[in-house]
Amino acid sequence: MSLLEDSGKKTRDELNTFLYDGLYLPCPSPFRLSADNPLEQLRSIKTAQMYDDDIIVCAYMKCGSHWLSQVLTMLRNGCIQYTELLLSSRMIDFACKKGLEALPPPRILHTHLPLRMLPTQVLEKKIKCVQILRNPKDVCVSLFNHVKNIAPPDTYQGDFHEFTDVFFTKQMPYGRYDDYLLSWKADVSRFPNLPFLSFFYEDMKVHPLKCVKELRAFLDLDITDAFCEAVVEACSFHKLRMKESEDIKDGAAVSIWKEDSGGAFYRKGEVGDWKNWFTVAESEKFDITWNEKMKGSGLEFSYSMP
Repeated sequence: MSLLEDSGKKTRDELNTFLYDGLYLPCPSPFRLSADNPLEQLRSIKTAQMYDDDIIVCAYMKCGSHWLSQVLTMLRNGCIQYTELLLSSRMIDFACKKGLEALPPPRILHTHLPLRMLPTQVLEKKIKCVQILRNPKDVCVSLFNHVKNIAPPDTYQGDFHEFTDVFFTKQMPYGRYDDYLLSWKADVSRFPNLPFLSFFYEDMKVHPLKCVKELRAFLDLDITDAFCEAVVEACSFHKLRMKESEDIKDGAAVSIWKEDSGGAFYRKGEVGDWKNWFTVAESEKFDITWNEKMKGSGLEFSYSMP
């Protein structure tokens, strides 16, 4: 959908997106937070000032950005304290240059964008980037529930069967998941001096302490194993989901969900929930499309808990 079109006019199997610099982005979400000229706001991202100690969470939608954010914040701050639920103020895609430069260091920033759209200083200053990957079927299910329950005009009207096809269209917000992964993989190979750590959502579920210790080492933090264990406990999916429910109930968090939808950032967090949604035929069709695109990528995902 073009930026100039009425974002409310879409068919039941379309998502509210617009084309910018060869990539479909969610519309109008970025513009609720930016100023008069949204396109200029997006262009301004490239020239945004970065600090040497910035950390960027680079992840596709519904791969665990909120979860990883809590872990990184506790590790960086050295204390068990939860941050605000919505990441908009620290989201490069939404805050753009003006919003980013208003944030004082130390900063943990977030993005769903490819590297080519990020500030040029990410490469110049060798900003630490952390990427979390999740198996595509669980991403598909989680994203469907997100767009199905989000408040109008962004609500998705189609059913899950239709969404499994939409998931592989370039009109997805931030493009196709496979394209996103291949783009980052290629860029990291092209810029080997960029400090970059990539790990899997499924590993965070099965081996959370191991992953937290890897983050500690990557960030070169002087914290104890005992504190890492405390972070794992505080950032268990159950506790984060409870915290979200309490914040929304108490009015401490702004809800983006349509009324009585039951929408949440922390929905289930399970590995293998896709089995409750895909039919056998849909799963096989999905595998063919995904495997064809990702062949030779070296990325192998876990689709169930061991």
